[in-house]
Amino acid sequence: MLKKLGVAVVAAFISTSSIHAFGPHDGLDCLGCHSPHFAVDDKIFAVKNTQLTNPVNGQSLEGLSAPKCLGCHQLEQFGGAGIRPIHLHTTHPIGIVPNPKIASVPVNLLKDGKLDCISCHEPHPSNKNALYLRIDVGESASSMQNLCALCHSSKVDMAGAGLSINTMKVFSAMDESAGAGEFPVNQVRAQNDTPKYIKPLGKLPKNDLVPNYQDQPDWVYAPTINPYASSPTPTTTE
Repeated sequence: MLKKLGVAVVAAFISTSSIHAFGPHDGLDCLGCHSPHFAVDDKIFAVKNTQLTNPVNGQSLEGLSAPKCLGCHQLEQFGGAGIRPIHLHTTHPIGIVPNPKIASVPVNLLKDGKLDCISCHEPHPSNKNALYLRIDVGESASSMQNLCALCHSSKVDMAGAGLSINTMKVFSAMDESAGAGEFPVNQVRAQNDTPKYIKPLGKLPKNDLVPNYQDQPDWVYAPTINPYASSPTPTTTE
């Protein structure tokens, strides 16, 4: 009951607070996605979908950013929190190596060579583009071809739209030294490796937004049996 209540409260908070914010993530705040004390995945993520597989090829989504996104943006019965859910079998494919005959995807926007949610979206609130897209598509996303042109330039009227791959700017907030802003396609940083010293809690039975302060594996307070630790922590006696 507490879990369902927590999800409902967060969902309501998003829907009301985002009225006065630029986008839903602004009202959600950093802790809606990240947990500085009890991470369930890399990049100290507080939410993760451990249930879904890639409908394109049946493979795990592990290693992509998608499980974090789908920890919120998927129905509860499919491992998410039911917040503005999407369905991978009806969306742009992710988790695959792009076919160069179909799309010319900038390598900087791939995750380990594969398409990912972050190929199109930069979900941090510093991104003022509609739908947190990496390309400015107008306030009401009325110029979506601006984004599509990034990978499908031969299908877009580039000259008519005043677009050029060489001058396109892509948003990123991943490089703190460079700051949040728009970067040339060949310079944008879409991801950073997670420091190896972070050892997430691992897979939980189901995703939940009231996160892990209630549901923690037994070893959270017993580091000697932490299965994710590189080596057992010595016990101490007085």
